[in-house]
Formats: sequence, C-alpha cells, structure tokens
Amino acid sequence: MAALWRQPWVRTQLVAVGMAAFLTFVGANGTHQLPLLLRFAYWLSVMVAGTVTAQTIGLLVDRATRLNAWQEMAVMIAGITPAITLVVWLITAAFERRMPRVEDLQYYALPVLMISVVMAFLHTQVNRTPAQSHAFPEARMAEPGEAFRERLGFKYRHAAILALSAEDHYLRVHTSAGETLILMRLYDAIRELDGIEGSQIHRSWWVAKEAVGDVRRSDGKVSLVLKNGATAPVSRSYVKALKNDGWL
Repeated sequence: MAALWRQPWVRTQLVAVGMAAFLTFVGANGTHQLPLLLRFAYWLSVMVAGTVTAQTIGLLVDRATRLNAWQEMAVMIAGITPAITLVVWLITAAFERRMPRVEDLQYYALPVLMISVVMAFLHTQVNRTPAQSHAFPEARMAEPGEAFRERLGFKYRHAAILALSAEDHYLRVHTSAGETLILMRLYDAIRELDGIEGSQIHRSWWVAKEAVGDVRRSDGKVSLVLKNGATAPVSRSYVKALKNDGWL
C-alpha cells in the first residue's frame, strides 16, 4: 500500500475523489437538487475524468517545457480549463440524458476554472518531490556529471561535486577542491548531474548523497551537514520524500 501511495497518479486521483465528496456535500453548482448518490456519481465522474485529462496535459507540459512548479501550474490551468470544460459539458449532458448544447458551454467555464485552480494547486502540493540525479550503473564509463563538469573551471572539473546552492541567477558549486560560481539555473543543473546520486533538498539546494556527513535537527528544522563543513537546509516540503528515500 505504501508503494502504491508513492505513485503520483494514485495520490492525484485520491485528491480528486476527496474533491468529489466535498462538492457532493455542498451541492456545488446547483447539484443540491439531485439525490445524494446521483450527485456523488456526477461529481466523481467529473473529477476523475477531469483529473485524467489534467494528468495527460500535465505529462505533455512536463516533457515540452522546463518550468518551476508555479509556472507549470499556471500553464496547466491555461491548458486544462478548456479541455475540462468540454469534459464537464459532455458528462452533464449524459447525466441529463440529452444531447450537448453549444450554448451551455459558457455556463461551465467559470466553475471549471475555479476547480482547476484548486486541483492544480493540490496536485502541486501532493506530488511535490525533490528533483533528483541518479548514479550510473557500474558498466557506464563516463565521468559522473560529465555534461555539468564541462561548465566548470579546470581546477574544479574533476573534483567531487558535493552540493549546489542557488544565489540569484548564479549557482555556487561546492566541490572537494573548493567553491566556484557559474551562471545557471538549479533546475537545469540537476538535469546534467546524472551519474551522481543526489537530491534537491530545498528550493535553492541540491546535495550529493555521498557528501552528507550528518543530519542536524533543531526547533523542528532539519539541515544536512556536508563533509566539507557546509550546512544545507532541508525544506519541510521535501522531508517526507527524503525520509522515504533513506536520506533522513
């Protein structure tokens, strides 16, 4: 069950079922006139079908763009609102046992937009996981993080990469040979670090797993002490995922 819960699509669909129960309870959008079971069946159909639509569009957005979580949520809302409006239009006509009428579309757009905003936000929070880089199998001969290393000065190019910390538009690269600054986004850098097992632990920090020397807890906050003496904060939103991956 725990392994199943870690699947993002499962968590998102459970959120959809919860939203369907809530909308049924309040009788949203005039559905209070329907019998309870029919009302729940309607909202469950709308939420599950809408969520599948949103997940499909979200997958396309994720593959086609490189955005942070909030930018991705905005693009998602812009993309899913028209699509889900059509879904709701068709489902409503089916429950009312009639043919869909084009003039009815205008009545669904605003409610769908409101629900899409809530669902996109909940999806972002429920599925918020740290960006990770992964170690190559032993058969791979390339130097770990080779693409990223090409961006570093000669002194740091072959040193162990311990951590990255974002500073405005720059990245501070913590290595076994010292620190250096490069002009790059953290998100893009993590994508070039495959070959080094590591994880984002904060919106502005990525850390190599082998660089962690100790875990420090104080006043409900968690931080990682690196082997070079640096201390990296762990965002509360990433604590659960890092625990599941054996970091904490």
